[in-house]
Amino acid sequence: MKDTKSIQLLTLLKELLGGKQICLKNYSISKEISLRTAQRHMKELIEAFDENIIKDGDCYTFVSSNTIEKNILSYDKDDLSRVVDLFSLVDFDFTKSFDEDTSKILAKLQKNYALCYSIKQHPFEYFFNHKYLKEIKRAIKNHQYVDIVYNNGEKFLFKECKLLKIIFSEGNFYVATLSDDESINNGFKFLRLSFIESVVLHSKTFHKDIKAEFFLKDFQTIFSNYDVKSYEVIVEVDEFVERFFRQKKFLSSQKIIKNDDKLILSFQVTNDMEILPLVKKWLPHLKIISPESSKIKLINQLKTYLNDNI
Repeated sequence: MKDTKSIQLLTLLKELLGGKQICLKNYSISKEISLRTAQRHMKELIEAFDENIIKDGDCYTFVSSNTIEKNILSYDKDDLSRVVDLFSLVDFDFTKSFDEDTSKILAKLQKNYALCYSIKQHPFEYFFNHKYLKEIKRAIKNHQYVDIVYNNGEKFLFKECKLLKIIFSEGNFYVATLSDDESINNGFKFLRLSFIESVVLHSKTFHKDIKAEFFLKDFQTIFSNYDVKSYEVIVEVDEFVERFFRQKKFLSSQKIIKNDDKLILSFQVTNDMEILPLVKKWLPHLKIISPESSKIKLINQLKTYLNDNI
């Protein structure tokens, strides 16, 4: 579910409820949104929370009062409803992020506005208490180089990395990094946040890498290769499951290229690990038509699995 406006409202509301003073000019720069957008979001929250949001020049602070619950529960605008829906969709745990009173209010707000959803998803890593999260966020915001000790069963030291963004994918949090070591994936790595053992910030800073920014905007999975030309994989879908692939894209590049006797799909990938997990998940109802190399790799993996487990 992508609703940029609701996500921005949710972020602003969360920071206000967390006790931060929000100065819109600085806030809009830090969140990379326009000042006008930040002002519009604040206006909508003021309509919802009225006297609980105190204005001081360009800055705003949220204060508690005995009228807060009444203000929240009487607010029926669609935008606030969608904000609360987002809490439900990600199974947000209020108790870990807000104080007890605020948690109770938000829980009641959720009960009133989010009665239509029952979302079941894989549990995801709780990352808010990661020892170096503050340093990672600071490095991303300030474009500072860092040294990282990383342990995924084997310990690595990555020196003078550029931290680009925290990514949530498949239930896990990753830190997108770029370094001069191009021996793996042209220097780009998705480092599992929970495997980062230490972070040392440098005073030295870097400019935004436009190529990396575009890659992060468009990549399909954490297996996507950086700065590599994509190739086409053609997949045949049998009629038993074709309705699912007509209704939903399982990778962003998914495209229907034939739609008569058989549903034929095209995917643009940078390596086979982007497509093989999807095909395996839907076996025996998906079949790789081309390229032959991808088809053979899948067959060999299945043979290895059968030989090891039968």
